[in-house]
Amino acid sequence: MELKILKNEEKMMNTVMFILWGLMVPVAAFIFVLFFLGGSMIDAVVFTMTFFAVLIRVFQNKLGRYAKYLYACIMPVCGVLIIVIANDGCFGGMTQAYILATTILIAYYDLSVIKVNVIVTLVFNIIAFIIFPESFLKMHKLALWVFIAIVYVLQVVVVFVITARARQLFEKVESGEEQTGRILESVQAISDNLYSAGTSLSQISENEGASAQELAATSEQLLDSSERLSEKTRESMSNLNELSDWEKVVADNVERVETTSRDLMDKSKENEKLLNELHSINNEVSGSMVTTVEIANKLAEAVGEIGVTLNLINEISANTNLLALNASIEAARAGEAGRGFAVVATEVGNLANNTQETLKEVEAVIEKVQRNVGEITAQVEENTQKMEKQNEYFGHVFQGMEDMTKLLRTSAEVVNTMGDAHTKQSAVIGTTVAINQDIAEDIRSINEQFGAINAMVESNVNDITEMTSHVTSINGMVDRINSILKDVEK
Repeated sequence: MELKILKNEEKMMNTVMFILWGLMVPVAAFIFVLFFLGGSMIDAVVFTMTFFAVLIRVFQNKLGRYAKYLYACIMPVCGVLIIVIANDGCFGGMTQAYILATTILIAYYDLSVIKVNVIVTLVFNIIAFIIFPESFLKMHKLALWVFIAIVYVLQVVVVFVITARARQLFEKVESGEEQTGRILESVQAISDNLYSAGTSLSQISENEGASAQELAATSEQLLDSSERLSEKTRESMSNLNELSDWEKVVADNVERVETTSRDLMDKSKENEKLLNELHSINNEVSGSMVTTVEIANKLAEAVGEIGVTLNLINEISANTNLLALNASIEAARAGEAGRGFAVVATEVGNLANNTQETLKEVEAVIEKVQRNVGEITAQVEENTQKMEKQNEYFGHVFQGMEDMTKLLRTSAEVVNTMGDAHTKQSAVIGTTVAINQDIAEDIRSINEQFGAINAMVESNVNDITEMTSHVTSINGMVDRINSILKDVEK
């Protein structure tokens, strides 16, 4: 468990460990060995401690909480390297440095750091002692190493006990501080709340005194207003009753409009039916006129064919007259023998002349017939055009009747909707009348309650006076609590 109280201690100890293992111990050890024990430059291997300390310091922010474990391992790891590499027996004080390193770690107040240091110290030195025994035996005899090991174990036990006990004390202190802080915060909050409540109550008591007077005056005004409202309500009831009477008239008119609209719809449907029949008859007449025009055209064609036939007969008559003339000439040449033939030829010529005269008369008659047929055809065509225009007019009239029927249907729907709306309006009017009646009853009840409010206002004035005295007492208690809190903080 991380203790808030030890966070600053950890940062400080990391700095101490850097200075100790990175500067003080290596420099002191090298100078002592070089000048007092006859060491050589190979003993500068002790500055590996400085190298590792600087390396850890550079990456300390990234390492975070793991930096302290690396600082704890500098001494045992670098100590083994110094003993093995130097191999001159000059670093006899290294064993005391192991004990010093483990003891200094008490200041971290963290058993996990001490465990890491002890394990690394024992494992690295035992392995190195097995592999390079002569390097270690140059420093101390085996019996002394056994004694040093016993002392180190006892020292580790003492360090564990001190660290655990110190950590427990810190935990209790931090817990006590947290509890004290929470208590002080609670007391401070209560004091603030009491002070705020006292201030608010004081303000409320002052406001309530003024509000009571205003409430009394307001209640009198409300009484007057409620009386005026009652009068207005009675007027509103009268107006609504009159509106209800007019509503009956409107209902009768709506029914009449609905009846008239239905009758108009029926008439419109009958007119539409008659127009449909008239349109059908008109279409039939148009068809008959077309047939008549076709027959007149055929008659004109037949008369034309008769004219061709008469022309042919006229030609035959002319030829016959020419033959009769030739026959008369030949009969005159024949003399007595051709006299009878001459008579026949003369009769034939007369017949041909008569035929030509008759043909002229027939041609005159045919021309009259053709003129009459042409006039009939023109008249029929004119009538046909008029019938077409009439059909067109009938179409427009029919379309207008259909549009009128649609409009009448829409009008009927609107009238029905208006009838529904009128029904709902009647219901709303009835509901409004009932509501106004309820309002009148409520106003009478409110007038009675206003009398009770006046009595309550007088009672509240006495209560406010008593509350003001209690507020003064609460403010005194708040001042005493604030004085006690200030003394505790000091």
